[in-house]
Amino acid sequence: MGQLTCPFCESPDIEDVAQWGGQIITRQARCRSCNTYFEVVREDFDDRAARPAVPPVGPPPRAA
Repeated sequence: MGQLTCPFCESPDIEDVAQWGGQIITRQARCRSCNTYFEVVREDFDDRAARPAVPPVGPPPRAA
């Protein structure tokens, strides 16, 4: 993964604000250059798309 930059001004001067964002897969960050707050996908969730999908589990079979 490349270096994180601000999505508004593209500055690499970013600081973490909070470990969690509005969703469980995001964290909050702030750009020190333009003082804009934004959310970033957490590193521990970045590689989930590369993992094989787990098939859904259905209800247990009914007894006859």
